Amino acid sequence: MISGYRLKLGRAVRQAPPPISGSEPPVYSHLDVANALYEGALGRAPDSKGLADLINVLKSGGQLSEVIGNIVSSGELQSRVMAQTLPAAELPDLRKLSPENFLVERTDYNEDATVFRASRDEDFDRLEQFIIEHRYYDAPGVWGAKIDLDKQVTTAIALGLGASKCLELGCFSGAIMSLLKRRGVDVTGLDASHLAFVLAYPEIRRHIVFGDLLSTDFPSDQFDVIVAMDILEHLSPIKFDKYIEKIRNLITTNGYVYVNSPMFGSDDVFGTIFPQYLKEWERVGDESFWRDLDCDDRGWPKHGHLVWASPTWWEAKFAAHGLRRDRAIERVIHRKLEKFFESAPGRKCLLS
Repeated sequence: MISGYRLKLGRAVRQAPPPISGSEPPVYSHLDVANALYEGALGRAPDSKGLADLINVLKSGGQLSEVIGNIVSSGELQSRVMAQTLPAAELPDLRKLSPENFLVERTDYNEDATVFRASRDEDFDRLEQFIIEHRYYDAPGVWGAKIDLDKQVTTAIALGLGASKCLELGCFSGAIMSLLKRRGVDVTGLDASHLAFVLAYPEIRRHIVFGDLLSTDFPSDQFDVIVAMDILEHLSPIKFDKYIEKIRNLITTNGYVYVNSPMFGSDDVFGTIFPQYLKEWERVGDESFWRDLDCDDRGWPKHGHLVWASPTWWEAKFAAHGLRRDRAIERVIHRKLEKFFESAPGRKCLLS
């Protein structure tokens, strides 16, 4: 029971207070319960998949406590609570600070997109400076701090690649590092967010280095696995070759770099996860990274992503620095994790 309700015969029925004489107690359908839980806990209406999953649990006789527990433990709620606990200063409207770079474009989804157009390399430098100056990554975002299935899966992949000494780029609170350390792996993390150290797991806090990869002094050829989950797309594409060369210098001769980043367009291993939906992307294709960046309604690149490009471009960039893609390993990962990828399709955009 919760808040005076019980689930009976597929309906949530209020038990207390007793009904007024001559009136019927209110009856709540599965849809009512689902909508109330999402609105109350997450502050939004349920998405279609979340709604269907929740209703299916209730219809199959699942406990309401199970449903509530799933929402309470979700990364979305954790991020929402974090944002309320650690309120961030409101970011300025970049459209007002740099109006010459912005335009509105009708996308292939028949929606209007706010686009930052980096016509010159200096435009990326200025955008990167805005991110640093306003401490964009010191605010809670889509990145999660808790140990969940996603972190466990990444840990298993790193172990499968033979990690004994592992560097995680963009480690944030160190959830993956913590799991790897429990398995005896020598771990090091790198992050440019001060918030990462506030939220870091105590057992690995001293193993996290603050800073940017290019300015960090790590000895060469020391890591047999480097993990980069949703991090390389945050780097400036103008400096991308320098970053990859630094990664190449840190990895051992037979080591692995495991990368997961949004890649737009078709790939021969993982297919098409994210389509190319802006005109410049379709026109340039695989030849280069793209200079039109999809932004939020205040002109900030969505999720702070600076690299928007096709899988072919990503692969070619790594290959140019001697990092060869291992499709055989990737296919094993996709086959073994097929069920996981159904619920986390963005994780399919991987290179190893």
